[in-house]
Amino acid sequence: MLSGGFVERDVTSIRLPQWGRVVEGEGVVPWLVVDPDGEAVEPVQRFLRDFVARGNRAGSVRSYAYGLLRWWRWLEVVGVDWDNATSAEVRDFVLWLGQASKPRNSPRTASAARAGTVNAVTRKRYLGDQYEPRTVRHGNAVLRSFYEYWIELGGGPLVNPVALDRRGRRPNEHHNPLTPFRPEGKIRYNPRVPRRAPRAMPDERWNELFAGAAVGPGPGDPGAGDQHRCPCQRAARRAGLRPGLG
Repeated sequence: MLSGGFVERDVTSIRLPQWGRVVEGEGVVPWLVVDPDGEAVEPVQRFLRDFVARGNRAGSVRSYAYGLLRWWRWLEVVGVDWDNATSAEVRDFVLWLGQASKPRNSPRTASAARAGTVNAVTRKRYLGDQYEPRTVRHGNAVLRSFYEYWIELGGGPLVNPVALDRRGRRPNEHHNPLTPFRPEGKIRYNPRVPRRAPRAMPDERWNELFAGAAVGPGPGDPGAGDQHRCPCQRAARRAGLRPGLG
């Protein structure tokens, strides 16, 4: 127990309950979050209805519904009402997502060996058993949008629990007085997304691309410039590379 009655949660011991589910809707909202009794969760339903009215597609509605379902399950297990959530619940939720394993209907088989590894050709990572940083960041964006909607209506918390981090500058320090104020800053508890390594290109392919690729004057001729080179040449020149031509 810390000062002020704050209790530090042991997020590693938390297991989300299989509370509720996402189902197809019958009206204008294509996807809904329902409770264990099959009743639509009203705060989520009203938000998704507004989300649809803003021109978002069914795939985005489904994605937002699953993000909110995961949040509702988190609130259920920590015993906090949705309209009483604070940045502490968001922070602990992000910490939990960073170490939790995604639920699976069946164990991995052939894909188990490459889970979380990097494809040698595309340089993309195969999906692992943990929540990816992009998934966590998307979930934070969903929650912030959800709470912004309810704060605007006056039916949610007074302050958005998905806080922004404005370190290093004052909020709206370059604000135009003729335009409305907008929230500035990055979401505080967004995890960093690892940079993807550039895809390696075999020497033979470099030679094929560069051999005879110059158009018009050669590199040493007067007037020769980047406009006379193919995109690969321009990129290599900017990077200081001079691949051989075979």
